[in-house]
Amino acid sequence: FLFEGRSPKRHSMHWLENFVDMVSTQVANAKVPTSDLEEALEFQDAQSDDDGSFEPTRDEVNLPAGIPSSAIILREVMKVRAGFQRDGARPLSCTDAIHKCRDKMAKDSPPFYAFSRMLGESQRNAIWVIFGVCAQFDACETMSQLDDTRQRLRRVFNADLGAEGLDPVWGALRTVLSRYALVRRAFEDYADGIAQRPGLGLAFETMDAFLLHAYRSGGVIGLIALPVLAEQVAVDPQVVEAAIALGMALQLTDMLNCVGHHFRLIGVCWIPREALRRHGVDYSVLAANLLQESTTLVGDSRWQALMRELVALVPPFLRSAIAGGEKLPKVGQVVVRAAVRMCRRMLARIEARGYNSLGPHEEMFSWRIVGDLAGAVVSSDVADGLHDGGGVAWGQSGL
Repeated sequence: FLFEGRSPKRHSMHWLENFVDMVSTQVANAKVPTSDLEEALEFQDAQSDDDGSFEPTRDEVNLPAGIPSSAIILREVMKVRAGFQRDGARPLSCTDAIHKCRDKMAKDSPPFYAFSRMLGESQRNAIWVIFGVCAQFDACETMSQLDDTRQRLRRVFNADLGAEGLDPVWGALRTVLSRYALVRRAFEDYADGIAQRPGLGLAFETMDAFLLHAYRSGGVIGLIALPVLAEQVAVDPQVVEAAIALGMALQLTDMLNCVGHHFRLIGVCWIPREALRRHGVDYSVLAANLLQESTTLVGDSRWQALMRELVALVPPFLRSAIAGGEKLPKVGQVVVRAAVRMCRRMLARIEARGYNSLGPHEEMFSWRIVGDLAGAVVSSDVADGLHDGGGVAWGQSGL
C-alpha cells in the first residue's frame, strides 16, 4: 500500500491480516528460541538500557492495593478447572454467537483482530468471545446496567448452575470455560474500572490511582487472555505477573504517548496531580498546552522531568512481560515479543521528541507494527521460512 500510493489507514489492516496469516503459518512449523532475549528485543529506533535481568515487577515498581497477587489468580484457575473441566479440556468450535463476537472485534478493534488470526481455532474463538463479553461491560451506561452485567458474569462462573437460559454471548463464555480456565476476578476488576471511569479534567490525584487505572483497563486484559494464550502450558506466578505487566505496559505507553490527543478528544488528562505538584507544573498551564493554546511546556525541563519519571515506570513491566512470555507456546511468545517491541519503539519516540506528548500523537498501531512482528520472529529457521530468496530475511531486516 505504501508503494502504490494508497492510503495506509484504508488498506493497512487488510494487508496486516495477510502478513499475520503468513507469519502464523511459519511460526506453527518452526521453533522460536528462548535464548538471547536481549537480541530478540533490539530494534532500529533505539538501544535498550536494560541490564538483562528480569526481576519481578513488584520488586521494581510499588504497585497499589487492588492489583491481585499471582497466588490469588492461580487459586481461581484451579477452581475453574475443578468446576468446568472435570472431563478434560474440550475443543472450542465456532457458533453463531462466536461469529457475532468475531465480527464485533473485526469492526471495533482491527489490529487485535488481525493478531487473533495467529492463534489456533479454539484459541481465537475464545479470544473473540472474551472481546464480546468485555463489550457487554463497555456498553453499560448506568450502575444498574453494570450490576446486571456482573450478575450475568457470576451466573456463568457458577459451576453448580446449568447453562440453560443464558444469552448467546454468556452461553459462549460458559463454553469457553470448558476449555480455558478464565479468571473471574479479572472481569470483575475490569468492571470496577468502568465503574470508576475518570471524569473530565485531571483523571488521577495520585500515582497509585494512575497505576490502578492502568491495571483495570490494561492489565486485566492480559490476565483475562492468559489462560487462552498459555493453552496447555503450566500457568505459574511468573507467567501471571507477565500477563498483568504486559497489559499495564501497553496501557501506560498509550496514555503517555497521547496525553494531548486524549485531552482534546475526550477531555481527560492522564497526568496525576501528585506528579504535577512534585515537578512544579501548574494544571492550568498544562491544560492550555494540551489544547494547543500555548506551547510554553514544549522543551520545558519541568515537563520533561515529569514525563521522564512516568515513562520510567514502563520498562520494568516490559522486562516482566518478556520473562514470563518466553514460557508461552510459540505463537504466544511471538505475540508478547511483538507487543514489547511496539512499546519500546513508542517509548523511544516519546524520548526522541523531547517528551512532547502535548501536541499531535504518533499512532501505536501504524504500519510499523509489521516491523515489530517481523522482528519478534528472530530464530534462524523462522527467518529462513520467511526469506524470499532475494535480500535479507524478514526477521533480520530491521523493519
